[in-house]
Amino acid sequence: MKTNIKALTIAAATVMTALTGANQAAARMSKALNDTASVGMNALDYTLQKPLGSPLFEDKTFGDHFFLSGGAGISTYNDKPSGGFRPGLSGEISFGDWITPVHGWRVNLGAGSHSKKAGEPWKFFGSISADYIMNFSALLRGYRPSRRVEIIGALGAEYQRTRYDAVWGNLLGLRAALQARFNIQNNLYIYAEPRLALYAGKRFPDDGERRFRPDLSFNIGLGYRLLSKEERMRGATPFINNGDSHLFFGVGGGAWSFARKTVHHRTNPYGFGSFFIGKYITPTAGIRLKGEIGRIGRISDISNRYLAIGSLDFVWNLNAAFGGYRPDQVFDLSLNIGPALAYANRSEGKFYPGVKAGLTALFNLSQQWGIFIEPEVSMFTRSFNRNLKDRGYGPFVSLMAGLRYTFGNFTYDNPQSYKDFINAENYFFSFSGGPAKRWNGSFGKGGALQFGFGKRFSPISSWRVTADGDLFSAIPGYLSVGVGLDYLFSISTSMAGFNPYRVFDLSGLIGVAGGAGQYSGPLQGYLEGRVGLHGAFRLCNALDLYFEPQIAGNSLIGKWTPGWAPEFRFMVGLKYKLGTPATIPSGLADSFLADGRNFVSLSGGPALFSGSFVRAPHKVSGSIDGALGRWFSRISGARIGYTLDFITRQTVRLQRPYVSTVHADYLLNISSLMDSNPARRFHVLGIVGAGVSFSNLKKSKAGIMFETGGQFRYNLPAGIDVHIEPIVSFYPDRVVPGYLSGAGFVATGRVMGGLSYRF
Repeated sequence: MKTNIKALTIAAATVMTALTGANQAAARMSKALNDTASVGMNALDYTLQKPLGSPLFEDKTFGDHFFLSGGAGISTYNDKPSGGFRPGLSGEISFGDWITPVHGWRVNLGAGSHSKKAGEPWKFFGSISADYIMNFSALLRGYRPSRRVEIIGALGAEYQRTRYDAVWGNLLGLRAALQARFNIQNNLYIYAEPRLALYAGKRFPDDGERRFRPDLSFNIGLGYRLLSKEERMRGATPFINNGDSHLFFGVGGGAWSFARKTVHHRTNPYGFGSFFIGKYITPTAGIRLKGEIGRIGRISDISNRYLAIGSLDFVWNLNAAFGGYRPDQVFDLSLNIGPALAYANRSEGKFYPGVKAGLTALFNLSQQWGIFIEPEVSMFTRSFNRNLKDRGYGPFVSLMAGLRYTFGNFTYDNPQSYKDFINAENYFFSFSGGPAKRWNGSFGKGGALQFGFGKRFSPISSWRVTADGDLFSAIPGYLSVGVGLDYLFSISTSMAGFNPYRVFDLSGLIGVAGGAGQYSGPLQGYLEGRVGLHGAFRLCNALDLYFEPQIAGNSLIGKWTPGWAPEFRFMVGLKYKLGTPATIPSGLADSFLADGRNFVSLSGGPALFSGSFVRAPHKVSGSIDGALGRWFSRISGARIGYTLDFITRQTVRLQRPYVSTVHADYLLNISSLMDSNPARRFHVLGIVGAGVSFSNLKKSKAGIMFETGGQFRYNLPAGIDVHIEPIVSFYPDRVVPGYLSGAGFVATGRVMGGLSYRF
């Protein structure tokens, strides 16, 4: 009985084993040969039968699984971390290809420094190496492109060209590494790679007597892998889009410095600002025009120097090149390279040609807005370093961060914005003032005033024409009056659509200006470029309170000039929004002119005479004016008048000038031009005129006068109006000969307040 039970047990086990083997064989037969993607590696496959082979790519061609990566690391070349230890720093760029999902190769280009002890010179090197790489994750668990974490091993050889204290040498070695790779998206990954290498070759002082010197390093970096055509097209956005111009621009700031330093002249980083504009011509390639300006270090007694760099870059979008055109991705990386031209003031050569190369890492906040970080290396002619740093050839490096805006298909993304925009009040007037601070000179305390008129011509974009004034108190003093043109782009609208009832709207600003200024000499022309922000708080439908920090760079044109002067202003003001322009002018009976078309006015207020105010003690003059005028329509009018300026004396020895001016002015009611509202009480007028000026001084001669300005008018009952009128007059120096001006012409700026009566 026991024998029968034992026999039955053996028979049952034999049958079960046979059935299991049959099932495994059937399962294995259902898999394609070499298909470890599904089954992975199984130790049982290597015990009783021939093992399955490694996975293969279908229709493999050279470079179709290409990858590119860049990183940086620290190393301990032939040293043990202890007191006084300084780790080596290096950077590398790698490119390679996967021959199969498991096996591949890569070539690496690197540069950096070896570690050292405190007090020793640095050893610098450039290197090239080649590695065999194996994907352990694909070998052990099967090939799966969507895997988040992969472990990759590398074995290879490396050659280094080294330099130590002006002596060159060669190193050759073997290396092994283990890379942990984290796939952020299908085509983008970050990696961490500990690496051990053994080098032999040139021995420098402090290298010891070892034939082979070990180098243990740790590297981190970022890489791209090329997707197949099907993977790149899957979910990608068509690049050809009539509503998308593929234009982009950005502003930023950072620090720059010479990379090479000397014992007698240590170069510290200095700050700079930057602006660029570009366009993608294909999904992967574009061009970019970039400008930078900032301070630079000093040589001996030459300080406060400024450097400007312009460049034209070729932009290679790595995201699009390796993964298809996907503008909605959070992260974007671009390679930039192109020619450059540098200009330095207070230097022998002035202009220096060169080349620039860098990377732009962009983090997208929306389809239009993103923040970026951009490291960059520049190489200019040998005289650049010699003239600006008193040193031979070497790289110039910079690191910048900023904000980038892309002109996307706004109509498609925010269709409701245009409907709201058409019904909004898009013309506006602005008035602002605030403190100002200048560098590159002793200007002292300063302030700025600005009057503006503009229009929001799209939900995002606005233009503005301004009348600008700058004033600084320190001897010899600075005074300027000019006209500016600004472009404003609404950051709030581009991110969230147009909303006329938004409580706060933030815009960026870029502009230019020009005019006349005076500094330690006669009046001269000036030019200015500026960037800034415009933040507006909505008080009501017609009125905004805004603040506007600006950074400007300006310079007088001519002999008496302090050079380019960076300036920071913080402007605070009010913005008055007009209605939709009238297509047919209303009649006079429907406007404020119903009470009378003729008027008389009397005004008075403080004045600034350029011949005396720019020099201490900066006294304020005064003016009075009487005028008679007539309105031809609700928009146009004219007046004739007489102005008397009481010019202050600089010293008691000088006679006080009284400047008389007979003038005729044209008046343009800009408010009525833009809005047909007949019930409006507040009006903004533009003024332009000419006349003849003369004074009581000996040898004074009459001269032709030109003036321009504006008037803010409020209607009271019974045909009475009150007004404030900022206006500037220009006339030749012969009207006030010898009155401490020395200019071809002088200017008087006035802020007049007064009353008008219409009859």
